Order: sequence, then structure tokens, then C-alpha cells
Amino acid sequence: MRLLKFNFHGCFSLFIGVTAMFFLSCTEEKEELRSPLKVDIPTYSVVELDSVLPQLTVVETETFELPEFSVPYFLEPFSKGQYVVAAEREDKAILLFDGSGNYLGKAGGEGRGPGEFLGLIKLNTGSDDHLYTHDSRLRRISRFKVDREGFSLVDTYSPSVESLMWLHNMYVTEWGNFAVYREMVDINTGQDKYHFYKLDDEFNQVERLITMPGNEKMPLDESGPITQYIDHMVGEKTLWDLDSEWFYYISSHSPVINKFNIRTGKFATDTFFNLEEREITEEIRSQVMEYSSNMTKRFPIVKDAMEEVKVLPIFEEFVVNDHMIYLSLFDISGSEKEFTEIIRINEKTEEVHYLKIPLKLSKIQGGDGMMYGIEFADGDYSSIRIIDLRES
Repeated sequence: MRLLKFNFHGCFSLFIGVTAMFFLSCTEEKEELRSPLKVDIPTYSVVELDSVLPQLTVVETETFELPEFSVPYFLEPFSKGQYVVAAEREDKAILLFDGSGNYLGKAGGEGRGPGEFLGLIKLNTGSDDHLYTHDSRLRRISRFKVDREGFSLVDTYSPSVESLMWLHNMYVTEWGNFAVYREMVDINTGQDKYHFYKLDDEFNQVERLITMPGNEKMPLDESGPITQYIDHMVGEKTLWDLDSEWFYYISSHSPVINKFNIRTGKFATDTFFNLEEREITEEIRSQVMEYSSNMTKRFPIVKDAMEEVKVLPIFEEFVVNDHMIYLSLFDISGSEKEFTEIIRINEKTEEVHYLKIPLKLSKIQGGDGMMYGIEFADGDYSSIRIIDLRES
């Protein structure tokens, strides 16, 4: 298969030293044991990545057999790719597929009973080879056994949570249970921050390990007594993942990778490349406004916020699996986008590869040389894809 060419608009703003210090200052540990940032890393322009980075080739893509009217929105590879689980929006259910994308069954459904769901469903593969789900509305965690026969509910948990805190992701590891929570700091400005916690066996908070910056906010509506704020559509965000004994977190505006070892409590910081600053040209400004047109038409104040944008994010998704780091490049081409650009870093060898997938994907996952993603088409998530990768 021929190599896929790169076509990404401009380059991104990046100040590695400043961003790194910003992130590191937001942790609350008493003693910081960190690796120094590399001083000899290469600097790239985003528009030349296809020529300066070795490319990964898409060997083939497979489409999952989805039940009728299903709208998947979250993925979790299970048992080293033997199964893939998807959270489904319409029926508020979880769907099970084998590693080839064959549909095996589902569990859940709308309701408050055991194994049922009402809100957004997050998924985590536990080190005990069980699937854990979190219902954002019920604030309930469920534990399922998974095999070719489908899902079997094992336990449910309703952990206590501090006021103005919401659980985002939970992780079940051989070193204990962990979770990321969002805390509302100021309801008048929408300011928030994220915390990484150690949990007990019932998923109750035990110890706060890390505090990370919240997402940049933008005003939505000034008609009420208090202005409403939402995450800025192209603002700076905190992205994270957990792989083995390491918890990773980055800024959407920087390739500096911060790591916390859940087994030893040590910190590390690493970076594999630098990207040149992206200039906001009139063409890019026009694309930014088109990207946000649905919101700016409904809320004029959003238009003002978007017109003030000076820099754009570099990344919109961040996934780590088996020491492979996947960084999905941020894109503002909207419905016209017909590809997904990804930088993959092999942590063990420090090799950096570029990948251009000829599909518009989100909610990416990786593992065992494969990638998984939900294809975005016709204004909504439409199908699940398996992407087989090879080094050129």
C-alpha cells in the first residue's frame, strides 16, 4: 500500500519549558522525583511531519457488525484484543464484539436496576480481567464478567464523592483502584481542576495523588443571573491515560508527557519532539469560525470568544497502551475531514511514527499493533473500525 501523505493546516503554538513547569507546579507531592527534560529533541513543523517522520501504513480496516440503530461513543479493547466493548447511546447499553468485529451481545438498557444505565457510560478493563463501567448520572460503578456468551453482572458499587466533584475515569490495577475526578472550583467562572485519586476496594476516595489544570472555559449565555461557562471549543485541555503502573497526563497544547508511577509514587517527565508555533492566519481564523458556527449562531458571546483565539491545540486525543503512546492531532476541518492524523511514540525504543488514517475517527484506542476508533460520518458516530498497522 502506498504511503499516506500529510495535509494539516499550519503549525501549533508550543512553549515546552513554560508548559512543563505549569503542569509540574500543579502537582501536590512533597518530594518530586522527575527525569529532566531532554535538551536535544528535534523540532518539527506540523506541515512537514510526513517527510521527517517514518510513516506507519494502514494495511486494512475492518468494520464492526453493529446492531441496528446503535450509536457507539466509547471503546475499550478487552483481554488483549480478544474482545472490544463499546458504550452505546441510544439504548444506554454496552455492546460486546470479538477481536474481528463480530457482534456477540449486549447488556444494560435504560433504568436504575442492577446492570442498567441512565447516563454517560465510561469503560475500564480491570487487571482482574473484568469489565468496569461507570454511569455518570447514577454515579454507580458496575463490574461485569466477559466471555463469548456475553456480559454477566458481578457487583455494583455506589462510592461516596465529595461535593462538587465528578468521577471521569476509574482504573482497576494490580496496585489498587484509581480514578480521575473533576472538581468545580468557582461556579461563577466555570473554573475547574482535575484530581488523580487512590481509591479503596469500594471505589471510595482514599488519597489525592495529583492535581492537574482544568480545561480552559468560554462563556455560553449571559441571560441569567450567572453566566454559564463550558469547555472552550479550541481551548487548552488536560488529557490523560493509565498504562500498567504509570499514569500519564499532558496539555492539549504541548507534547511534554508527565508521568506518575502508581506503584512507587515517583514522577517523571519526558518529551520526544518539539513542534513549531502555529500562526493564526486569516484562513485559519475563517476555519475556526466555521468549526464553531453552530454554537456562534445560537450564542453570540461564543463568537466573541472564538474571535479572540490566538493559538490552537496540538492534540485532541491521548491514548497509551503497552508503552505505545497515540497522539491524535487536533483538526478544525469539521465535516469535511476525511482522515485522522496520529503520532505514535514507542516509549521503549523512543521511535516516533506518523500515521494518516483515511477515515474520520474519534475515541481511538490502541493495542497489539492494532488501532480501534469510532468513525464519524453524517454528523454522528456511525461505526467502529479496526485498523491494522505496519511499519513501512
